[in-house]
Formats: sequence, structure tokens, C-alpha cells
Amino acid sequence: MNPIHQTFQDRHGAPYVVRDATPEDAPHLVELLNRVGQEEIYIADERAQLSAEQEASIIRARNPEVQVILVAEQNGQTAGSLEMIRGILRKNRHTALFGMALMPEFRGRRIGRGLLLAAEDWARQAGVQKISLAVFATNHGAIRLYQSLGYQEEGRRHRQYRLNDDWVDEIWMAHWL
Repeated sequence: MNPIHQTFQDRHGAPYVVRDATPEDAPHLVELLNRVGQEEIYIADERAQLSAEQEASIIRARNPEVQVILVAEQNGQTAGSLEMIRGILRKNRHTALFGMALMPEFRGRRIGRGLLLAAEDWARQAGVQKISLAVFATNHGAIRLYQSLGYQEEGRRHRQYRLNDDWVDEIWMAHWL
């Protein structure tokens, strides 16, 4: 697999880079998941599930044929990340599932788009044909992004989560490459 290192422009024309994560990124990824998780409205986790050391070990040990962990950086700051894992069985090797998180100050700037486009490049190299994700029905910005790139709703788990005392559906979306 070719290493990922792509430059994109945000909504204002400023450059940012999407690249493969390195073990040195681990503390920033843990911070990202903690910040986004504490908001309790964008991702299911309330906090990072791994320590920086554990995250660094996963980055070092990952099989690039099966998993990609991407980091978006702008002006030396971690803006977001995306992790995609392809199926490992003969029956599902053609599929991949991803999760993405963006720092609050970088949302709405097209950085999620760059992360996802770079991940789709990796998926094509890996032989993936179908990419799936799960998103809260209340995350309208993310849903618009996914739809703009060809993702469609495939299913819905009604009242799957409680966010701020409200029931929220989980939407499953997918895109055939």
C-alpha cells in the first residue's frame, strides 16, 4: 500500500495535509477523542478508550492492507482523524467501516471531506468496494458531507442513543466505490 500524504485546501483556500498517523500522533489522537467525546453529540464514545501508549502501539502494529489511521493537520495542529478497517473474512473483504472525528475549531472547513477522500483512495488500493459508517441522525453536517460524496442511508436503528435526554436514531450509510 502506498503511504498517504495528500494536501487539500479548506473552505477558505488554506492548505491542510492528510497523512498516515505515526506513533508520535497518539497523544493528539487521544486528546481529539477526549474533546469530541466530551461534547457527547458527535461520537458514541464519551472519551478515548485507549491511552496514548496503547494508541501508539496500535499505530505501529497496524496492517496497512486491513487498516488505515489518518490524521489531518493544519498549521501544525491536529484538526481531525479517520480510522477505516476493511473486512478480514472472504465474505466481507470487499467492505470497510470508518469513524471520523474533527476538533471543534476545524469543523465546517472541508477537512472532513479531505480525510474521507484520502480514506477512499486507501480503500481502492486495498480492493474495497463498499464503505460503511454509522452516524447520529442529529449530526446534520456530517450527513450532508457523506451524501455529497455519494453515501446513502441503508438502515436506521431507532432510538439507539440518548443525547442530552433526547432519543436519537443511528443511521447506517454506505457508498459503493
